[in-house]
Amino acid sequence: MLRWVTSILRAAVAASLLYIPSEVAAATIYGTIHQNNQPLRNTEVILDCGKGPVPAKTDDRGTYRLTSNHTGRCNLRVGTANGEVVLYQDPTRYDFEIISTGGQARLNRK
Repeated sequence: MLRWVTSILRAAVAASLLYIPSEVAAATIYGTIHQNNQPLRNTEVILDCGKGPVPAKTDDRGTYRLTSNHTGRCNLRVGTANGEVVLYQDPTRYDFEIISTGGQARLNRK
């Protein structure tokens, strides 16, 4: 009986070591944001994966980089414009153009 319990405990410990939740793995997105065919300079960019916002700022070329402890579907917000991104364990590039139509702005992936 003791051997059986020990075997089960060892199997459970081994299985738990193989499981790495997505929140532990860091995920990075990067790219450029343009508006009217011009880089969006020095503008706040916010990544929201439901675990609290992650802010960053574009540089003079409209380039941004954000890292989160969450993988999966998230929302990227620039001012009033929004767009969906998917974070993976590997860095992923997302280039956007801000499109304004009917008083609403959205992030359009290039």
